[in-house]
Amino acid sequence: MKSVDLLTIGGATLDLMMYTKDCVILKNPNKKDVTRQKLIAFEYGAKITSDAVHLTYGGGATNAAVNAANLGLQTAVYAQLGTDTTAYDLVQHLTEKKVITDLITFQKRGHTGFSVIMNVGTKNEHVIFMYRGANYVMKIAKTKLRQHSPQWLYVTSLNGPHAQTNLKTIFAFQKQKNITIAWNPGNEQLQLGYKGLKKYLAHVTVLILNKDEAIELAMSAGIKTTNIKKLLQTIHAWGPDIVTITDGAKGAYVFDHHKQYSAPALNVTSINTTGAGDAFGSTFVAGLIKTEYDIEHSLAAAIVNSNYVIQKIGAQEGLQSWPRINTLIKKHKLVVT
Repeated sequence: MKSVDLLTIGGATLDLMMYTKDCVILKNPNKKDVTRQKLIAFEYGAKITSDAVHLTYGGGATNAAVNAANLGLQTAVYAQLGTDTTAYDLVQHLTEKKVITDLITFQKRGHTGFSVIMNVGTKNEHVIFMYRGANYVMKIAKTKLRQHSPQWLYVTSLNGPHAQTNLKTIFAFQKQKNITIAWNPGNEQLQLGYKGLKKYLAHVTVLILNKDEAIELAMSAGIKTTNIKKLLQTIHAWGPDIVTITDGAKGAYVFDHHKQYSAPALNVTSINTTGAGDAFGSTFVAGLIKTEYDIEHSLAAAIVNSNYVIQKIGAQEGLQSWPRINTLIKKHKLVVT
């Protein structure tokens, strides 16, 4: 049994990054649809020109694992790939990034997950077209989980027919081994709503959401609000020790049982926002591990790292080391309030 600081669980993909100006960003005319406030429109039947194309690696579990390893944590990843050349290239990439890959499984005759990411607008916000591939049919094996003894679990999006079973397996393992857990739930988990997630939330140390996800989760319990303070306090009351909510260019917020913290985004030029959420969440958790739960410093570190990721193309290219992050916090005079 291997002892590691962090085990990440979730998706792994190859990402095709595309940039275009051939679109229109619209406000959703349905004001009641608070989770889809902006829409991207393309001309029907048109050929859309891409200004640039890049191939990068992505996926919640692999993004978080590469980041945590880069921050100095001994990190393993549990994900499922196909048996194509992309899978073996991805394993080599992770190995080069010092991520432990022995828990990766391979779907026979399957294809590794693939995403087309369309970046648009002046801030290069994006829409992701996903082919989940082997990610979709991943079934977590209890025997494989027991091969490692992690201090923390970092759980990202789970999908497919085994998603709910995988969730039960993860939390049973967490309870049995008394492992600290951070959770960045995906769409399929959030669609279960408060009623479907409440039995897990009480066991979560850090819950990581963006604002739209927090709104959606609150709405599932009949609470309609876009107010950050109310969202934080409502979701915290459901069980997580620490709740984080990111709000894009407005920064991020954290609430524990003592106080609410907030930090602004840096004044930087965004090239690509893909992976910013993964960088934020995994840096915040890594910060808690490295600083023994210094929330202010961990939040500042998460803001810096995620804001440097968006200055590079790809979810992993802009990731910073822990010493570099500490230098950048001072350079940008970042203040957490």
